[in-house]
Amino acid sequence: MTRLPALAIPLLLAGCSTPLPPISDCETLDDIRPVCDIQTPEDIAALPDGRHLLLAHFGHMGDAAGSISLFDTETETLTPLYPASSEAGGGDDSTGWGEAGCDTPPGASIGPHGTHLHRMDDGRWRYLVVNHGEREAVELFEVLPAAGSYTLAWRGCVHAAQDTLMNDVVGLDNGDIVYTRMFRPSDSLAMPKALFGIDSGELWRWNRASGLTPLPATSAAQPNGIEVDSDNTYVYANMYMEGEVWQVRLADGEVTARYPIPNADNSSWGSDGRLWVATHDMGIREFVECFSNPGAPCPGAFEIIALDTATGEIERVFRHEGPPMGAATVAVYQAGRVYMGSFVGDRMISVPDLGRP
Repeated sequence: MTRLPALAIPLLLAGCSTPLPPISDCETLDDIRPVCDIQTPEDIAALPDGRHLLLAHFGHMGDAAGSISLFDTETETLTPLYPASSEAGGGDDSTGWGEAGCDTPPGASIGPHGTHLHRMDDGRWRYLVVNHGEREAVELFEVLPAAGSYTLAWRGCVHAAQDTLMNDVVGLDNGDIVYTRMFRPSDSLAMPKALFGIDSGELWRWNRASGLTPLPATSAAQPNGIEVDSDNTYVYANMYMEGEVWQVRLADGEVTARYPIPNADNSSWGSDGRLWVATHDMGIREFVECFSNPGAPCPGAFEIIALDTATGEIERVFRHEGPPMGAATVAVYQAGRVYMGSFVGDRMISVPDLGRP
Protein backbone atom coordinates (compact mmCIF):
# COMPACT_ATOMS: atom_id res chain seq x y z
CA MET A 1 0.00 0.00 0.00
CA THR A 2 1.10 3.56 -0.55
CA ARG A 3 -0.06 7.13 -0.76
CA LEU A 4 -1.82 7.79 -4.03
CA PRO A 5 -0.05 10.56 -5.96
CA ALA A 6 -2.47 13.32 -6.93
CA LEU A 7 -1.97 12.76 -10.63
CA ALA A 8 -2.88 9.10 -10.27
CA ILE A 9 -6.23 9.57 -8.56
CA PRO A 10 -8.29 10.53 -11.67
CA LEU A 11 -6.96 7.47 -13.46
CA LEU A 12 -7.75 5.22 -10.53
CA LEU A 13 -11.24 6.57 -10.07
CA ALA A 14 -11.95 5.85 -13.70
CA GLY A 15 -12.01 2.16 -12.82
CA CYS A 16 -15.45 0.57 -12.80
CA SER A 17 -16.51 -0.90 -9.46
CA THR A 18 -19.37 -0.75 -6.97
CA PRO A 19 -18.24 -0.49 -3.34
CA LEU A 20 -19.80 -2.87 -0.84
CA PRO A 21 -21.84 -1.55 2.12
CA PRO A 22 -19.69 -0.44 5.09
CA ILE A 23 -19.06 -2.79 8.01
CA SER A 24 -20.81 -1.57 11.16
CA ASP A 25 -20.46 -4.40 13.71
CA CYS A 26 -17.92 -6.82 15.15
CA GLU A 27 -19.82 -10.10 15.04
CA THR A 28 -18.57 -13.60 14.29
CA LEU A 29 -19.68 -14.93 10.91
CA ASP A 30 -19.67 -18.71 10.59
CA ASP A 31 -16.02 -19.68 11.29
CA ILE A 32 -14.68 -16.13 10.85
CA ARG A 33 -13.92 -14.65 14.27
CA PRO A 34 -13.07 -10.94 14.53
CA VAL A 35 -10.98 -9.30 17.24
CA CYS A 36 -11.74 -5.58 17.28
CA ASP A 37 -10.23 -2.41 18.74
CA ILE A 38 -6.91 -3.21 17.05
CA GLN A 39 -5.46 -0.47 14.85
CA THR A 40 -4.58 -1.58 11.29
CA PRO A 41 -2.61 -4.82 11.89
CA GLU A 42 -1.15 -4.71 8.36
CA ASP A 43 1.50 -7.37 8.98
CA ILE A 44 1.63 -10.23 11.47
CA ALA A 45 4.44 -12.52 12.65
CA ALA A 46 3.98 -15.72 14.68
CA LEU A 47 6.33 -16.20 17.61
CA PRO A 48 7.85 -19.70 17.98
CA ASP A 49 6.02 -20.36 21.27
CA GLY A 50 2.88 -21.44 19.38
CA ARG A 51 0.80 -18.82 21.18
CA HIS A 52 1.74 -15.19 20.53
CA LEU A 53 1.73 -12.88 17.52
CA LEU A 54 3.64 -9.69 16.78
CA LEU A 55 1.35 -7.11 15.18
CA ALA A 56 2.67 -4.18 13.12
CA HIS A 57 0.10 -1.38 13.28
CA PHE A 58 0.25 0.42 9.95
CA GLY A 59 0.86 4.18 10.17
CA HIS A 60 -0.73 4.84 6.76
CA MET A 61 2.62 5.52 5.09
CA GLY A 62 3.76 7.99 7.75
CA ASP A 63 0.55 10.04 7.73
CA ALA A 64 -0.27 8.78 11.25
CA ALA A 65 1.51 7.17 14.19
CA GLY A 66 2.02 3.44 14.19
CA SER A 67 3.20 0.92 16.76
CA ILE A 68 4.04 -2.72 17.47
CA SER A 69 2.15 -4.91 19.90
CA LEU A 70 1.96 -8.47 21.22
CA PHE A 71 -1.25 -10.47 20.80
CA ASP A 72 -2.02 -13.48 23.00
CA THR A 73 -4.11 -15.97 21.03
CA GLU A 74 -5.28 -17.72 24.23
CA THR A 75 -6.62 -14.67 26.04
CA GLU A 76 -7.10 -12.45 22.96
CA THR A 77 -5.40 -9.59 24.79
CA LEU A 78 -3.09 -6.97 23.30
CA THR A 79 0.10 -5.71 24.95
CA PRO A 80 1.90 -2.63 23.55
CA LEU A 81 5.59 -3.33 22.86
CA TYR A 82 6.90 -0.36 20.89
CA PRO A 83 7.20 2.51 21.43
CA ALA A 84 7.44 1.84 25.16
CA SER A 85 7.85 4.19 28.10
CA SER A 86 11.45 3.00 28.40
CA GLU A 87 13.37 1.39 25.57
CA ALA A 88 15.63 -1.59 26.10
CA GLY A 89 18.75 -1.85 24.01
CA GLY A 90 20.27 0.72 21.74
CA GLY A 91 22.39 1.26 18.68
CA ASP A 92 25.18 -1.02 19.84
CA ASP A 93 27.29 -1.86 16.77
CA SER A 94 28.70 -4.87 18.60
CA THR A 95 25.49 -6.71 17.72
CA GLY A 96 26.48 -6.58 14.06
CA TRP A 97 22.84 -6.11 13.10
CA GLY A 98 22.50 -2.59 11.67
CA GLU A 99 24.56 -0.09 9.74
CA ALA A 100 27.24 1.91 11.54
CA GLY A 101 26.06 5.32 12.66
CA CYS A 102 22.39 4.48 13.15
CA ASP A 103 22.31 4.95 16.91
CA THR A 104 18.94 6.64 17.54
CA PRO A 105 15.76 4.56 18.00
CA PRO A 106 12.70 5.70 16.02
CA GLY A 107 10.58 6.09 19.14
CA ALA A 108 7.10 7.53 18.70
CA SER A 109 7.80 8.42 15.07
CA ILE A 110 7.75 4.79 13.97
CA GLY A 111 5.43 4.03 11.06
CA PRO A 112 5.46 0.25 10.54
CA HIS A 113 4.70 -1.51 7.29
CA GLY A 114 6.13 -4.91 6.29
CA THR A 115 7.88 -7.04 8.93
CA HIS A 116 9.84 -10.27 9.29
CA LEU A 117 10.72 -12.41 12.30
CA HIS A 118 13.57 -14.90 11.99
CA ARG A 119 16.24 -16.70 13.98
CA MET A 120 19.84 -15.62 13.47
CA ASP A 121 22.79 -17.98 13.16
CA ASP A 122 23.69 -17.21 16.78
CA GLY A 123 20.24 -18.30 18.01
CA ARG A 124 18.80 -14.85 18.72
CA TRP A 125 15.45 -13.78 17.27
CA ARG A 126 15.49 -10.70 15.07
CA TYR A 127 12.38 -8.74 14.12
CA LEU A 128 12.66 -6.43 11.11
CA VAL A 129 10.22 -3.57 10.58
CA VAL A 130 9.90 -1.31 7.53
CA ASN A 131 9.55 2.21 8.95
CA HIS A 132 7.97 5.14 7.07
CA GLY A 133 8.20 7.55 10.01
CA GLU A 134 10.79 10.31 10.26
CA ARG A 135 13.18 8.11 8.27
CA GLU A 136 12.72 5.50 5.56
CA ALA A 137 14.56 2.61 7.14
CA VAL A 138 14.40 -0.98 8.30
CA GLU A 139 14.37 -1.01 12.09
CA LEU A 140 16.05 -4.00 13.78
CA PHE A 141 14.71 -5.38 17.05
CA GLU A 142 15.69 -8.33 19.19
CA VAL A 143 12.78 -10.30 20.67
CA LEU A 144 13.48 -11.11 24.32
CA PRO A 145 11.45 -13.26 26.73
CA ALA A 146 10.19 -11.47 29.82
CA ALA A 147 8.19 -13.25 32.56
CA GLY A 148 5.88 -15.20 30.28
CA SER A 149 5.73 -12.36 27.79
CA TYR A 150 8.17 -10.56 25.48
CA THR A 151 9.94 -7.25 24.99
CA LEU A 152 11.56 -5.66 21.96
CA ALA A 153 15.11 -4.32 22.21
CA TRP A 154 16.03 -1.93 19.39
CA ARG A 155 19.36 -2.96 17.82
CA GLY A 156 19.90 -0.43 15.06
CA CYS A 157 18.61 0.30 11.57
CA VAL A 158 19.39 0.15 7.86
CA HIS A 159 18.46 3.23 5.83
CA ALA A 160 16.81 2.61 2.49
CA ALA A 161 18.54 3.63 -0.73
CA GLN A 162 17.88 7.19 -1.88
CA ASP A 163 14.52 7.89 -3.51
CA THR A 164 12.93 4.77 -2.06
CA LEU A 165 9.53 3.89 -0.67
CA MET A 166 9.83 0.38 0.75
CA ASN A 167 7.07 -2.13 1.29
CA ASP A 168 8.35 -5.32 2.90
CA VAL A 169 11.54 -6.92 4.18
CA VAL A 170 13.08 -10.28 5.06
CA GLY A 171 16.18 -11.09 7.07
CA LEU A 172 18.74 -13.78 6.29
CA ASP A 173 20.26 -15.90 9.01
CA ASN A 174 23.73 -14.45 8.38
CA GLY A 175 22.48 -10.91 9.10
CA ASP A 176 21.80 -9.72 5.53
CA ILE A 177 18.52 -7.97 4.67
CA VAL A 178 16.44 -7.99 1.47
CA TYR A 179 13.67 -5.43 0.95
CA THR A 180 11.30 -4.40 -1.80
CA ARG A 181 11.38 -0.89 -3.24
CA MET A 182 7.77 -0.29 -4.24
CA PHE A 183 8.10 3.21 -5.73
CA ARG A 184 10.48 6.09 -6.18
CA PRO A 185 8.85 9.00 -4.31
CA SER A 186 10.29 11.53 -6.76
CA ASP A 187 8.15 10.03 -9.55
CA SER A 188 4.67 11.55 -9.26
CA LEU A 189 3.48 9.19 -12.00
CA ALA A 190 4.69 6.05 -10.26
CA MET A 191 1.23 4.66 -9.57
CA PRO A 192 -0.29 5.13 -13.05
CA LYS A 193 2.92 3.76 -14.60
CA ALA A 194 2.67 0.67 -12.41
CA LEU A 195 -0.97 0.25 -13.45
CA PHE A 196 0.24 -0.02 -17.03
CA GLY A 197 2.97 -2.50 -16.11
CA ILE A 198 5.87 -0.04 -16.14
CA ASP A 199 8.62 -0.90 -13.65
CA SER A 200 8.47 1.13 -10.45
CA GLY A 201 10.95 -0.64 -8.16
CA GLU A 202 13.02 -3.72 -7.45
CA LEU A 203 14.60 -5.80 -4.70
CA TRP A 204 17.61 -4.57 -2.71
CA ARG A 205 20.04 -6.55 -0.56
CA TRP A 206 22.00 -5.10 2.36
CA ASN A 207 25.16 -6.57 3.83
CA ARG A 208 26.96 -4.98 6.76
CA ALA A 209 30.32 -5.02 5.00
CA SER A 210 29.32 -4.14 1.42
CA GLY A 211 26.18 -2.06 2.04
CA LEU A 212 23.17 -1.84 -0.30
CA THR A 213 23.03 -3.55 -3.69
CA PRO A 214 20.06 -3.62 -6.09
CA LEU A 215 19.08 -6.91 -7.71
CA PRO A 216 18.75 -5.70 -11.32
CA ALA A 217 16.81 -8.70 -12.64
CA THR A 218 13.97 -7.93 -10.20
CA SER A 219 12.74 -4.61 -11.66
CA ALA A 220 8.94 -4.81 -11.74
CA ALA A 221 5.66 -2.90 -11.46
CA GLN A 222 5.03 -2.34 -7.74
CA PRO A 223 7.05 -4.93 -5.80
CA ASN A 224 5.11 -5.65 -2.61
CA GLY A 225 5.48 -8.41 -0.02
CA ILE A 226 8.47 -10.71 0.23
CA GLU A 227 9.25 -14.01 1.99
CA VAL A 228 12.37 -16.19 2.24
CA ASP A 229 12.69 -19.97 2.38
CA SER A 230 14.08 -21.81 5.38
CA ASP A 231 17.58 -22.39 3.97
CA ASN A 232 17.95 -18.85 2.56
CA THR A 233 18.22 -20.07 -1.04
CA TYR A 234 15.28 -18.15 -2.54
CA VAL A 235 13.10 -15.18 -1.78
CA TYR A 236 9.55 -14.97 -3.12
CA ALA A 237 8.61 -11.45 -4.20
CA ASN A 238 5.00 -10.44 -4.79
CA MET A 239 4.99 -8.24 -7.90
CA TYR A 240 1.57 -6.69 -7.34
CA MET A 241 0.93 -5.00 -10.69
CA GLU A 242 2.75 -7.71 -12.63
CA GLY A 243 0.19 -10.22 -11.41
CA GLU A 244 2.94 -12.63 -10.43
CA VAL A 245 5.02 -13.98 -7.56
CA TRP A 246 8.70 -14.27 -8.52
CA GLN A 247 11.14 -16.81 -7.15
CA VAL A 248 14.52 -15.06 -6.88
CA ARG A 249 17.75 -16.96 -6.25
CA LEU A 250 19.76 -15.16 -3.59
CA ALA A 251 23.13 -16.42 -4.80
CA ASP A 252 22.98 -14.32 -7.98
CA GLY A 253 19.69 -12.37 -7.89
CA GLU A 254 18.25 -14.22 -10.90
CA VAL A 255 14.50 -14.82 -11.29
CA THR A 256 14.15 -18.60 -11.56
CA ALA A 257 10.34 -18.95 -11.60
CA ARG A 258 7.23 -16.80 -12.02
CA TYR A 259 3.86 -17.84 -10.64
CA PRO A 260 0.61 -16.26 -11.90
CA ILE A 261 -0.88 -14.81 -8.70
CA PRO A 262 -2.54 -11.41 -9.29
CA ASN A 263 -2.58 -8.56 -6.75
CA ALA A 264 -0.39 -10.36 -4.22
CA ASP A 265 0.19 -8.43 -0.99
CA ASN A 266 2.00 -10.21 1.89
CA SER A 267 3.04 -13.86 2.24
CA SER A 268 3.82 -16.28 5.05
CA TRP A 269 4.71 -19.95 5.29
CA GLY A 270 1.58 -21.92 6.09
CA SER A 271 1.02 -24.82 8.47
CA ASP A 272 1.32 -27.19 5.48
CA GLY A 273 4.65 -25.81 4.25
CA ARG A 274 3.10 -23.94 1.32
CA LEU A 275 3.46 -20.22 0.81
CA TRP A 276 0.18 -18.51 1.74
CA VAL A 277 -0.28 -15.35 -0.31
CA ALA A 278 -2.94 -12.75 0.55
CA THR A 279 -4.38 -11.25 -2.65
CA HIS A 280 -6.98 -8.57 -3.39
CA ASP A 281 -10.00 -8.94 -5.63
CA MET A 282 -11.38 -5.41 -5.36
CA GLY A 283 -12.34 -2.86 -7.96
CA ILE A 284 -10.08 0.17 -8.21
CA ARG A 285 -12.69 2.61 -6.92
CA GLU A 286 -13.38 0.42 -3.88
CA PHE A 287 -9.67 0.15 -3.13
CA VAL A 288 -9.25 3.93 -3.23
CA GLU A 289 -12.28 4.51 -1.00
CA CYS A 290 -10.98 2.02 1.57
CA PHE A 291 -7.51 3.58 1.57
CA SER A 292 -9.05 7.03 2.03
CA ASN A 293 -10.89 5.94 5.18
CA PRO A 294 -8.22 4.17 7.26
CA GLY A 295 -10.23 4.07 10.49
CA ALA A 296 -12.99 1.88 9.05
CA PRO A 297 -12.73 -1.81 8.12
CA CYS A 298 -12.72 -2.41 4.37
CA PRO A 299 -15.29 -4.91 3.03
CA GLY A 300 -13.33 -5.57 -0.17
CA ALA A 301 -12.94 -9.10 -1.48
CA PHE A 302 -9.69 -10.97 -0.90
CA GLU A 303 -8.28 -14.45 -1.37
CA ILE A 304 -5.61 -16.56 0.28
CA ILE A 305 -3.65 -18.45 -2.36
CA ALA A 306 -1.46 -21.42 -1.39
CA LEU A 307 1.64 -21.84 -3.55
CA ASP A 308 3.53 -25.13 -3.43
CA THR A 309 7.02 -23.89 -4.24
CA ALA A 310 8.27 -27.44 -4.89
CA THR A 311 5.71 -28.29 -7.59
CA GLY A 312 4.40 -24.87 -8.66
CA GLU A 313 0.83 -25.93 -7.80
CA ILE A 314 -1.46 -23.00 -6.95
CA GLU A 315 -4.65 -23.40 -4.92
CA ARG A 316 -7.17 -20.91 -3.57
CA VAL A 317 -7.76 -21.95 0.05
CA PHE A 318 -9.94 -19.06 1.25
CA ARG A 319 -12.01 -16.21 -0.17
CA HIS A 320 -14.14 -13.60 1.60
CA GLU A 321 -15.69 -10.17 1.28
CA GLY A 322 -17.83 -8.04 3.57
CA PRO A 323 -18.28 -8.38 7.36
CA PRO A 324 -16.56 -8.91 9.66
CA MET A 325 -13.50 -7.82 7.61
CA GLY A 326 -12.29 -7.72 4.04
CA ALA A 327 -9.11 -6.58 2.28
CA ALA A 328 -6.77 -8.87 4.22
CA THR A 329 -3.08 -8.18 3.68
CA VAL A 330 -1.58 -11.25 5.38
CA ALA A 331 -2.55 -14.69 6.67
CA VAL A 332 -0.45 -16.24 9.48
CA TYR A 333 -0.91 -19.58 11.23
CA GLN A 334 -0.76 -19.79 15.02
CA ALA A 335 -2.38 -22.05 17.63
CA GLY A 336 -4.65 -23.91 15.23
CA ARG A 337 -6.07 -20.82 13.52
CA VAL A 338 -5.09 -18.46 10.73
CA TYR A 339 -4.92 -14.75 11.63
CA MET A 340 -5.46 -12.05 9.00
CA GLY A 341 -4.87 -8.32 9.27
CA SER A 342 -5.55 -5.37 6.98
CA PHE A 343 -4.11 -2.01 5.94
CA VAL A 344 -7.20 -0.18 7.23
CA GLY A 345 -9.72 -0.63 10.01
CA ASP A 346 -9.85 -1.54 13.67
CA ARG A 347 -9.59 -5.32 13.66
CA MET A 348 -8.16 -8.61 12.54
CA ILE A 349 -9.93 -11.89 11.93
CA SER A 350 -9.10 -15.56 12.38
CA VAL A 351 -10.36 -18.74 10.74
CA PRO A 352 -9.63 -22.46 11.26
CA ASP A 353 -6.39 -23.80 9.81
CA LEU A 354 -6.24 -23.54 6.00
CA GLY A 355 -3.55 -26.21 5.61
CA ARG A 356 -3.99 -29.50 3.83
CA PRO A 357 -5.56 -32.28 5.95
